[in-house]
This record gives sequence, C-alpha cells and structure tokens, in this order.
Amino acid sequence: MRLRTGLFPIVWLACAAVAGAQSPDAHQALERLRAGNLRYVEGSFDNARMGPTARAAVAGGQHPFATVLTCADSRVPPEAIFSQGLGDLFVVRVAGAVPDQAVLGSIEYAAEHLHVPLLVVMGHVACGAVKSAMDSTPPHTPDAEHANLERILSAIRPSLSGLPATGDRWENAVYASTARNLADALRLSPVLREFHESGKVTVIGAVYNLQTGKVEFLKAPPTHEAQVH
Repeated sequence: MRLRTGLFPIVWLACAAVAGAQSPDAHQALERLRAGNLRYVEGSFDNARMGPTARAAVAGGQHPFATVLTCADSRVPPEAIFSQGLGDLFVVRVAGAVPDQAVLGSIEYAAEHLHVPLLVVMGHVACGAVKSAMDSTPPHTPDAEHANLERILSAIRPSLSGLPATGDRWENAVYASTARNLADALRLSPVLREFHESGKVTVIGAVYNLQTGKVEFLKAPPTHEAQVH
C-alpha cells in the first residue's frame, strides 16, 4: 500500500501534464504534427513517449490532439511518421483511407466526445489501393467473393477521372484520391460538416512520401470560420 500511495501522486501529475499539454487548437495541433514529422525525417525519436511512464500517464483517459485517417499500409504508421506517443493521436486506418460508415463513425466520436480539433486525411505515394482502382474496372456482375474489396475500389475510382496529363499518373491519382476522401468525409458526415463549418474541427489533407518520410499538407477546404493556413 505504501508503494502504491507513493506512486499515485507521480502518476497523477503525469496524467495532468499530458492532459494539459494535449489541448491545443487546430493551428497548434497542425504545428505539432509538422514539427513531429521533421523529427521523424531527421531520425530523432523519443522512445520514452512509448514507454511505461507514458503508458501509465494515459491509462486513465485519452486526450488526443489530432485525428488521422490514413491507409492501412504497413509502411504508414502515423505515430511514427509524426513522432508522437501514446495518447497523442486518434488514428483510423483503412485501405485507401476511404471514409466509409464505420470510419466516419470513429472520426465523429473523436470530434464529438474527445473534442479533437484537427482531422488529417492522409494518402501516401505508391498506394496499392489506388493502383488497384486504376488497374481494374467495375465488375459487370456482382462478385460476392471480392465484394468488400470492390467497395473500397469503387470509392476510389471517381477520383481518377480528369487526372493531369503530365507527371506520374499514379502519384497524381494519390493526390486526387486524397482530395476525394477529404471531400467525401465532409459530404457523407453531417456531424463533421457541421463541426468543420463552425470552426470546431479543421479538416486538412496530406500526402506521405514513403521514400523521404516527409508529409506534404494540402490546402484546407474553406469554412465559414477562420482556419489554419
């Protein structure tokens, strides 16, 4: 009992510090992501943010400062890419970063109940889901065996029309798909649309480069309130 009593103030203070440090506005949240990505590119890691002390600090509750919707690709782990620790990011991952109903419900939870001020919809260069959508055509008859995968590809295909004639077509498709996913998130979710238009949540696109490790943030869609730049 003495040991537990002695440790309690330390753990409580750690929790309080984490909660206090993780309540930025959208602009501050975005700057934390930018700075974290720079550390990642430079190879600077803080392993303590994934260690026992960090684990104890967030065990009682979560206070993420940003939501990241990105691809399920094993090479795209947001916590590493943005050099963040336990409890920092609310991460939703699905092939192609497609915002289906389950994905949107998760993001809405972060916005409504965790009050996360920033949503980043992040695609990545050399995305396999985008390439599959590029290389395939809609089946003439329903294919029950591949119906689930087809739902993902069919959500990506509309973004492939009107791609620029110059440049790498696959990379152009990734940027177009990312923009489409961001637009779909706002179009398909009245909750996110309301939060975005009221300025409670800033929604911004991004594309991750597998080779350089850099994240390029795209222009945020306009709202009725001031947004990050």
